[in-house]
Amino acid sequence: MGVLGFGPVVVAQLPIAPANRPGPTPAPAPPALVTLAPDTGRLPAEKRYLPMSISEPLMSMTIQVVQELPGRCVYRSGHFEFTTPVKLGSNSMTQICRTFESTYELVSKLPWGINPWPEDGRIFRAQLFPTRQQYLATGAPEWSGGLYSLKDGVFRIPFEEVGLRSRGNEYFLGGPVNNETITHEVTHQMMHDYLQYMPIWMAEGLAEYTAHLPYDSGRYNVTGALEGFKQMRRNAGKVKMRGIMMRASAPPHWVGAEDLWGYTTSITQRRPITDLGFDPAKATAAASESAPIPRSVGTGIPPDILDLPNRYFSSHALVFYFMHLDGDGKATRLKKYFDAIHEERKQWVNFEAAARAYDAAFQKYEAEIAAFRKLPGVVDVGNGMIRYPSNLHMPTAPPPPTTPGNVDPTKVCAKYLGVLLDGRAPAQLDADVRAAFARVDSPL
Repeated sequence: MGVLGFGPVVVAQLPIAPANRPGPTPAPAPPALVTLAPDTGRLPAEKRYLPMSISEPLMSMTIQVVQELPGRCVYRSGHFEFTTPVKLGSNSMTQICRTFESTYELVSKLPWGINPWPEDGRIFRAQLFPTRQQYLATGAPEWSGGLYSLKDGVFRIPFEEVGLRSRGNEYFLGGPVNNETITHEVTHQMMHDYLQYMPIWMAEGLAEYTAHLPYDSGRYNVTGALEGFKQMRRNAGKVKMRGIMMRASAPPHWVGAEDLWGYTTSITQRRPITDLGFDPAKATAAASESAPIPRSVGTGIPPDILDLPNRYFSSHALVFYFMHLDGDGKATRLKKYFDAIHEERKQWVNFEAAARAYDAAFQKYEAEIAAFRKLPGVVDVGNGMIRYPSNLHMPTAPPPPTTPGNVDPTKVCAKYLGVLLDGRAPAQLDADVRAAFARVDSPL
């Protein structure tokens, strides 16, 4: 007779299990494998330059009416598919898609080396909701104005945020457009396959950077980034602003590079990463808290995130520093950083394929174990142990895949921060940031 330990405890202690396998930061893995953009035409860092301005891509703004049926209307622009339960028409959708397509163009032209690529390799998706209640019914936070969901790859936003108003049973454009929230969330959407490999402060800082570039009539003025940053600071608390910044009771302040550096997988909870080793228990807990925080609007902001404006502002300021004020002023370190995570993400796509194959094999193994335990002579002796005749062969669990470099999936976001530090300690970086902003008459 043979005795072997088996039970929920042993299964739960596997390095990777389908039920609780840590997903990529900042969200669990999507149902299908992410397809990466081809590298064709991607320039090396030294040949990527900051554009002076980015104009809306007129060729991408031609609206195709896919269907207009009661309860479901579908419209397509060059890179987006919009769904809505009511008819809006091609003229309104042409105006609505301006910020969407302009943000696509902006992210693709900034020197980050990103070729925006849809989650499914086909088209980016957005859903528009006539009422805030319908929008909130999707699970969006009550205090959000728009939200990109990494889980299903969809950007959701209520009509009021894209300038739509109702007149009876019809809708028309006539209200203010929340360009900041649209640009912020669409920026996340454009770099969805990079977000796992950067800390949350970087992801939010990049989106805040694009959201606060001077924008008018479909044109982003990139050379006016500094004036836009200063204007944003001057307007804090003085004019109505959408998003989480409008909730600040005082102008947001710089929290310091050392403090900000610790916001790795969550913008609400500081979690410094000092090693990249794999820790299943901690990784699973971190993954459950790693979703990005949407920009807020309205009421009901939870008390524990009332100081988020300071972190958003600081993330914005630090990204602005790396874009315009660091070193040679040409974003050299930031471009090298993007090159590093550009290559890193390729390794994790292969791991995800292996992990999904493991998930399937593990489900088969569980079924085999369940059948094995019903065989004559197999006895559960308690404490996670079973006894079985020696002529029986117990199914063997499939070996879990190894993460690239044995790096914890929830810690890979910190792997290349040394590229940005370039030999500096966070304290020295903080001093450099403060000095740089003082030189451009915007002291932190």
